[in-house]
Amino acid sequence: MSKAYLSAYGGLITYPALLVAKARKGSQDTSRYEQKVINSLETLVKQSLDEKKIKENLRHDPVGKSQIPALLRATAKFLKQLGEREIAKLYEQVADYLEQGNRTYMQLLEIRKRILSVIQLKKAHEQLLDIIEKCLQSGSEDEICKNLPSDAEKIFGVYKEKPYLVDQILTMLDLGIQEMFDAMVYTAYLAKAASIADYSAGRDENDEKYLEEVRDHQKEIIEFIMKYAQINKEFVKSDELDEFMREIEDNARHHFSRES
Repeated sequence: MSKAYLSAYGGLITYPALLVAKARKGSQDTSRYEQKVINSLETLVKQSLDEKKIKENLRHDPVGKSQIPALLRATAKFLKQLGEREIAKLYEQVADYLEQGNRTYMQLLEIRKRILSVIQLKKAHEQLLDIIEKCLQSGSEDEICKNLPSDAEKIFGVYKEKPYLVDQILTMLDLGIQEMFDAMVYTAYLAKAASIADYSAGRDENDEKYLEEVRDHQKEIIEFIMKYAQINKEFVKSDELDEFMREIEDNARHHFSRES
């Protein structure tokens, strides 16, 4: 699960920036920031494919100790260059939270509120759909147009006939991204409990205060965990997780072997 989620979080983090860049067709000024994001994502993918290193180095805090905070910061710089300062600010806030030793529930709630207000990508998706429509109408040689899938015209036809359906899809996509960010910060918050809850020896005052806070909010934490436990169960049962990781590993192996 850690392997799959680390890869998924990497895609989740970079997706809004890459979407906005494509929707606005980017610029030469932002290309080097985009490349830094891609390089950081590649490092995370390498981490996520090494089960031994996950167990030895990331252990109970796979989110905070992985490349994810660095990827958040690299993507934040890219977002700033694209003019998306609110999302960039959120990314920096999440990175700060993941890197600190004493993560509090109040900080988690503050981040979740910002996630809800900031992760609103419908406008960027609509801009991208407008570009695709122009591609299909004019047969442009623009990079986006050349990379459209062969069935793009058919898919776009459904969009034109049922705009309400696309609106629902884009709304659900925003909700999905928001919930994945929620999962990331919850995982980080509970990392300390995983390492100190079993034994009282060696705990300090901050540890006891943290565990008391976890107990105070255990109802909502358990409700959140149960929801994700069910999602994980469905993934495993349907083989989606294995298929996802197989695709990640095949693509990464091809890419990294080509580089070397």
